[in-house]
Amino acid sequence: MKKIFLFAAIAAIMSGFAMAQEPDLELIAKMREIKGDSATIMLGKVYGTQTAMNHTTAEARQSFLKAFTDMMNLDQKNEFYLEGKGLAEQFYRNSENVNKQLGIHMSRKAFAQAFLTRFSDTTSTVPINDEMRDINKQAKRLMEEIGELKKDSIAPQTALIELKADSLSQNMGNFFGAQMQNVSKKKNLNEGDIVRLLDGFNSSINIDENDKPLVDGTLLASEYRAIEQKIKRQLGLNLNKDTYIATVASVLNDPKVPTKEDFKEIDSQTQAYMTGVQAFAKENSPEALTQKGLGKKYIENQMEKDPKFIQAPSGLVYKILTPGNGKKFNETDKIKVMYKGTHVDGTTFDESKEPVAFAPNQVVPGFKEALLMMSPGAKMIAILPYNIAYGDRGAGKDIKPFETLVFEIETLGIDDSAPAAKPAATKKEEKVAADKPAGKVNAKPADKAAAKPVTKTPATKEEKTSADNQKLTKKSTGKKGSSKKATQKRKTHHGSGREW
Repeated sequence: MKKIFLFAAIAAIMSGFAMAQEPDLELIAKMREIKGDSATIMLGKVYGTQTAMNHTTAEARQSFLKAFTDMMNLDQKNEFYLEGKGLAEQFYRNSENVNKQLGIHMSRKAFAQAFLTRFSDTTSTVPINDEMRDINKQAKRLMEEIGELKKDSIAPQTALIELKADSLSQNMGNFFGAQMQNVSKKKNLNEGDIVRLLDGFNSSINIDENDKPLVDGTLLASEYRAIEQKIKRQLGLNLNKDTYIATVASVLNDPKVPTKEDFKEIDSQTQAYMTGVQAFAKENSPEALTQKGLGKKYIENQMEKDPKFIQAPSGLVYKILTPGNGKKFNETDKIKVMYKGTHVDGTTFDESKEPVAFAPNQVVPGFKEALLMMSPGAKMIAILPYNIAYGDRGAGKDIKPFETLVFEIETLGIDDSAPAAKPAATKKEEKVAADKPAGKVNAKPADKAAAKPVTKTPATKEEKTSADNQKLTKKSTGKKGSSKKATQKRKTHHGSGREW
């Protein structure tokens, strides 16, 4: 029974969705291309502006651009060479974050030696998961010990801190070495693959880490590859490498030093644009187009077979089976209802076994609209296109995003015993509601207390996609709290989902 309920706030959002039209696949493909190019330019401006703030002289910027361009123009098909470079670049990122967190410098030499030793060790019999877990425990312990030593201002502690920093560097090398040894076994790398991987590793680990423009240029190119892959996977868009290089270069070739306000403005514009891109990608994903097509075809077939079906301006398609008696219900009436919900293939996803009581303003827009057309004793078949049902979110495991739903509804009258809805949820109710999928609340049988609508407004579609989008586009900018998040994010490598 709970499937038909949603927060009133969600209902208002869903009612604003446009009705699905026949998709023009050629137009969608062209729009993807255009949006991919635009996204490339905006991302290039964001990272270019951030770099221009960090490197203010013409000499530093040219050094950055050379390293950046050289790295960007490497043969992207040379998978293992790039993999090796990525490992070294990961060290620089982690080292920077550890420095921000603890104020210590990691040892590149200790890291490289530990990585090469562990990577070449094929005799270990310890399960990889156990080894990773042990290494992470050691890293955590070392960082805690360093943190405690840093609190002690006694001068002799400096040497001990340096020793533990070296141990932490070795720990990181062991982690990546074990990880890559595991990857090597799984992918069955041959000698040539391993040589290319190590060449890539050595080419990046041996750069002058004090040459900030050189390091930053190399890392930005690596960041681009990660973002490119993520946008392709999540949004189905292709970024343009040459456009990205040209955009970053155009920003850096401008002698102006951008301000924080300049960066905030371009960053805000990019976030807003990428929010729209995410919405476009979701609306036009293969899954969305399939569900929209099934719903459209079902509605056309039903209306063609039975002229008694009527389509309302909202897109709701309905047929009155029994007109009922008396005046129509209003939005706040607690109505006793029997209903059955099915997919367009006829399978049932929800059904009331006994009457339930709820108000029209507690349910999805299409169900609400149907109830407001009815009076006591009425029966109706209501077909809800996705835009007035559960929209692009779906509901739990039973209702897919963009799915058209069919309801058989019978209204038995107003439940006078049901208490009026509270104007706001308690903290406990808010927590319970937050734990439920898509903001649904449970209805109780009509002879018990009716479900109380939870009026806490959940995150809107725009807020949700904007939050998701920041994961695609933003690097840590050194703001309070961002260093820790960046560390947690960047400690994952090769899709292992493990720390460091």
